[in-house]
Amino acid sequence: MHHTAMTELTALLQLADAAFPAGAFAHSFGLETAVVEGSVRDEATLVAWLQAYLRGVFAPLDGAAFVLLARDRIDAEALDDRLAAAQPNGELRRANAHLARATLATFDAIGLTSEALARYRDAIASERCGGQHVLAAALGYDACAIDWRTALTAHATSTVTTLASVAARAVPLGQRAVAHARWTLRPALDAAVARAATVRDLEDLATGAPSIEIDGLRHRRLDGRLFAS
Repeated sequence: MHHTAMTELTALLQLADAAFPAGAFAHSFGLETAVVEGSVRDEATLVAWLQAYLRGVFAPLDGAAFVLLARDRIDAEALDDRLAAAQPNGELRRANAHLARATLATFDAIGLTSEALARYRDAIASERCGGQHVLAAALGYDACAIDWRTALTAHATSTVTTLASVAARAVPLGQRAVAHARWTLRPALDAAVARAATVRDLEDLATGAPSIEIDGLRHRRLDGRLFAS
């Protein structure tokens, strides 16, 4: 394999690692609510929740924004504003802002830079926009010259891995059950990437998973929470 391709592969594997220090392990994005209320209680119900998340939240909103940035070069600030407007839950907006800042800080620490990353970091620091994790991640993959479809697939996979780890702790589920759930979700991941790739412009960004949104809104009322969102 060509040296450049190997370098891109090693960058891809590091950025897509669920252990990448962006702080995502502290957030459940509403999944903890589903666990506490019993709608997620085993492997099958976890798979159903994650399928709904991929289909109704990731594909038409976050994944589509990733595509507009990485494929179509839509301005990150414009995408940030649209994603913030689409999210009525202040707790989740704060979570995304925290993850975006942590991701950008880690990029800076490891020496991953680009003009686009610098502009987005400055826009967040000056409070021209709030910060969106998916946009920070997309800019990182782009800075490594990883093609957008591969990068989106990697980001979707790492998102599922992080959420599955929430269930491993909160349900709890064993490691083999979580591994099987993730393996089962491969077609759903492929479908989410394909759906996200149909996006044409900012007007296409939307959400379509009301049960997931309700889980996120009700999370702040949980007693003894394990996760920040």
